[in-house]
Amino acid sequence: MMPGTMYPGHFAELLWGYTVTFSGSVTSWMRTVEHNAKVGGVEKSAHLYGVAADVVYDGSPPGPEADEWLRRRGLKRIREGDHDHIMPLVWNP
Repeated sequence: MMPGTMYPGHFAELLWGYTVTFSGSVTSWMRTVEHNAKVGGVEKSAHLYGVAADVVYDGSPPGPEADEWLRRRGLKRIREGDHDHIMPLVWNP
C-alpha cells in the first residue's frame, strides 16, 4: 500500500471498531457523485472512494481519547455540526 492510501475494506474494519468503542452510528458512508453534490460534498471527497463516513453518537461526542484512537490507526475526525466526519489522516484521491 502506498503512503496515504487506505482501502475501503481496511477503513470498514477500523470504522466498525470506532463505532463499537465510542457508541456511534454511521449516517453516511459511500456516496455517488450525484448524492455527494446534493449534500454539498467536496469534488474529490473520500466518501466517493469508500474511505470516509459520518458518525453520530448515542450520547455526547467523545473527547480527545477518540482522536488518539483514530490517529493510532491512521484516521482523523472533523466535527461538522451534528456529526463527526471520519477519514484517513492523509487523503490522496
